[in-house]
Amino acid sequence: MRHDVAIYAPFAAEQYDRGGKRGGGAERQTYLLGQALSETGIRVAHIVNPVTVPLPLPNPHLTLVERGEYSGHRRFGRIHEAVRIWRGLKLADAPVYIVRTGSPALGVVAAFCRLRRRRLIFASSTDADFTLVRLRERIRAAMYRAGLRYTDAVVVQTVQQLALVREAFPRIPRTAHIPSFAERMSPAERPGKAFLWIGRIIDYKRPLRYVELARALPEASFRMVATPIPYAQDAYADLMREAAAVANLEILSPRPHGELMRLVGEAVAVVSTSRQEGMPNIFLEGWARGVPALTLDFDPDDTIARRGLGVAAAGSWDSFVDGARGLWEARDGDHKIAHASRSYIEEVHGIPSVGRRWSALIEELRDTG
Repeated sequence: MRHDVAIYAPFAAEQYDRGGKRGGGAERQTYLLGQALSETGIRVAHIVNPVTVPLPLPNPHLTLVERGEYSGHRRFGRIHEAVRIWRGLKLADAPVYIVRTGSPALGVVAAFCRLRRRRLIFASSTDADFTLVRLRERIRAAMYRAGLRYTDAVVVQTVQQLALVREAFPRIPRTAHIPSFAERMSPAERPGKAFLWIGRIIDYKRPLRYVELARALPEASFRMVATPIPYAQDAYADLMREAAAVANLEILSPRPHGELMRLVGEAVAVVSTSRQEGMPNIFLEGWARGVPALTLDFDPDDTIARRGLGVAAAGSWDSFVDGARGLWEARDGDHKIAHASRSYIEEVHGIPSVGRRWSALIEELRDTG
């Protein structure tokens, strides 16, 4: 076979594109996974959408397999999309395939793996991968469910997700808790300049709650990197209209990962207003620089509260605002939070140790194939 493992994550193309924007956290994680595995000599194929201006690959053991552009919105688009997925999988030619997209594509990959006698790992990116709240269309949900049932292993980011997958899909033969990757970064400069919210403008992330937070703390500064998505244009329009009336809130356009990390380094705290996530990359990237997290609802495995990595408001708006005020007033540097954050990243999310856990799982499945 051409490769030892193939990673199917089409939207990770931006991670390899000189002009690409950030992309999502799940895509960043697949990029880091491919790099970590290939640096140990494992031959990795990363199946992605076409890359416009390719960046140099980090080593000769990592190969990009470019599948055709998404065409699911066209007539007979679902058939065309399935063909594009299948061709990409065939070109990658590996004994083990990893999918990190909670979509109907998982059903196509599962069918390919069963017919070709390959092993399949599904890597979750959010709790919603197991609650299925985002797949309301019956056919799409059925394809995804079928794919999940036929995986050989499911990798989760948190202990909470272990419980979710075992309850929703008890017949999956293998589950593994492997933490997300976090890159080493230099400590953030202090004092912080502004709070920072980064994400797609979609209902479950509740971006307007961030606007409300800025309105509630006129003495503080707020930045928001807002990524519009095609099927939620109304939400983006609502955000821009509301934000225009808030003088201490700056809306920024999507930008490459390096530029985002500069903003993270200048942050008072990275902020989440989301109802549901997995292990947000923005938390990990902030903690790697010693920047606290401020979250209204979501605290993965109670990590923020237990480890002292910022403020977790547990759904209380008053606690959220009070916590933001306290972080702003201490923005010249809470060295205790910074030390705890960086220590946590080194202990749990370091690339070499997380990569070894992935390598062991891949080897286990390959040997039992």
